[in-house]
Amino acid sequence: MDNETNARPIKRRARMALSCQRCRKHRSKCSRSRPTCEQCTAAGVECTYLEIPGDLESTALRDRFAGLEDQIHSLMDEFGNIEALVKSNTPSHNNINTTDHSNVRTNALENWNIHQPQGASGLSIDTHMYHVTDIYSTLIQFARENTNAITLYPQPDQQKKPIWLIRNHSIFTNVRLSHFTSLRPNVNDGEDTEDDALHLKAMAEAQRLNDMDTDDDDDDDDSIPEPLSPILVQRLLSLYKNCLLYGAVQPFDILFKDVLMDPSILSPSFQLLLASILCHMLPHAYYWHPEIFENTTMTESKCTEISITYYKWAKKLLSSIYFDAPSLTTCHAICNLVLYHIENGNTSVIYIYSGMAVRMALSLKLYREDALDAISENQVELFPFLYRPPVMVVKQYARSLLWFMYFLDTAASHYHNKPYEIHLDDHVSTTTYFKNPPISSAGVDEHQAFFQFIEFHTCQITRDIRRTIFTHPEEDQTSYEAIERIERRLLEFQTQLPSIDLNNHTNIWHRRCIFKQWIRHHGHWILIHQSYLPTPMSVARCTTAAFALVELFDHWIVEIDCYFRPCVHELKQACEILLYHVDQNTPIKLNALQGLVRLINVLLKTPVGEIARTRPFVQRVLKAIAENNNK
Repeated sequence: MDNETNARPIKRRARMALSCQRCRKHRSKCSRSRPTCEQCTAAGVECTYLEIPGDLESTALRDRFAGLEDQIHSLMDEFGNIEALVKSNTPSHNNINTTDHSNVRTNALENWNIHQPQGASGLSIDTHMYHVTDIYSTLIQFARENTNAITLYPQPDQQKKPIWLIRNHSIFTNVRLSHFTSLRPNVNDGEDTEDDALHLKAMAEAQRLNDMDTDDDDDDDDSIPEPLSPILVQRLLSLYKNCLLYGAVQPFDILFKDVLMDPSILSPSFQLLLASILCHMLPHAYYWHPEIFENTTMTESKCTEISITYYKWAKKLLSSIYFDAPSLTTCHAICNLVLYHIENGNTSVIYIYSGMAVRMALSLKLYREDALDAISENQVELFPFLYRPPVMVVKQYARSLLWFMYFLDTAASHYHNKPYEIHLDDHVSTTTYFKNPPISSAGVDEHQAFFQFIEFHTCQITRDIRRTIFTHPEEDQTSYEAIERIERRLLEFQTQLPSIDLNNHTNIWHRRCIFKQWIRHHGHWILIHQSYLPTPMSVARCTTAAFALVELFDHWIVEIDCYFRPCVHELKQACEILLYHVDQNTPIKLNALQGLVRLINVLLKTPVGEIARTRPFVQRVLKAIAENNNK
């Protein structure tokens, strides 16, 4: 009887998986909500659950074995490439490590035993390594040493699709945290510190702090600034509608251009909006639109001082009204302060201000289309009686503000690699309204609306890239299937971009659609592949994009405008790829040097050219050009 019992197979209880497949694979906590969990929703990926009970341990083992099998196939493909490269460059010797006539640099493989067994046609490669990551690290170093022996632009029929792309961790960290590069002096002059950021965070989370400003050492400096001349204020407000990044806020002119010119009747929220605009626009206009300061005594130092004064005033106003009833104008002003810090490169408080704007938008229910009528009616009541606009116009303003916050959230989240807080994938204001604005939409410019529609999809792709490639920095490789999905998305999106007609520059928003959006498009290809250099496919993609950017910037400089500011990031990306070819002495080194010269000349011709000279990446490019010109 005992023998029969022992011989009977053990039947394990079948269990139902409660977490989704993706969370189980990444070993992350799953919300277990159906049909899509919160983690998959935030990542923008498909969420799948096991619908029948099964042996979870065996399922996990099968998944693990499948992943190991993919790694083995990927390594075998790489070994095959090494074998082909060695055979094409090595005479008939039995060991490549003793070859004197080979064009292949084998320093990285010196601990490997690569030989051709007697009577065999292939090579035998003994790595003496036990970890896949060590093998990949050696392969990356070998590829870097032999970049000039690898075809940079393989034909499609000659290029085998890899299974994995291996990260180059010497590049990955910098690419992961790359963001908009400021080309404006720090006009804050130390006004915002980490301590100030913590203070703002506490202010946003507390119920109400009655003595918020009692311990502020700068009370004497927070008085109302001396008013600017009405003509200068009017000029700055006129510039704001076209200079504000990401397509601006429509319809700003109809709502605010007149009322903000009458400071005696402004409520604190309108005063805050005016202060946030002036502190942001003064240093911007001084460099990009100096003509508005004609017949004035404005100097750079005076402009900076006035900007700081208005920023301090804006902070004091915000601290006094943040916990009052939320309003669109207060939310708009906070967004201006986010952009003010982004453009000045002050990273310590960007995410704090962004979070304050998001929380106010949530309290307003700004994300709900069915709530916009009530929001707009309440906002109309906040306008001075003589300047009250139609509800329809304010409703359009609310949609534009939500749009603007989405763009700022995309940019602000990259500074500290924080998760995105605003998600508008299916919102009416982004998927329908701005692409085909109705005739009744007051203040909506057709070209400007199309620019914003393209900007929205560009931000969607940026978020997709960062979620796919940069969310898990601990991983050493990325599935090419995931990379290929984004590449297909980019190619599909490319068909929606306007054709590059360099002779049609009649409308500023049409011109920006051509240059800025195409520049962002090519920058996405570099963002995808830069951290996988020197993988041949990644080198090819990045190089093609870099030279395309050279041509675009070279044509844009003829009529360049202030929307060049965020594109400095893509210019820097192109410089990094071309510097890679110069540093690695690849076959296209001379072309890369010429491209670097053209890019730097564009940058130095802009109104911020002298500021650019002080930036480390520009100094590095200038040094590389000078060193190679002397050879």
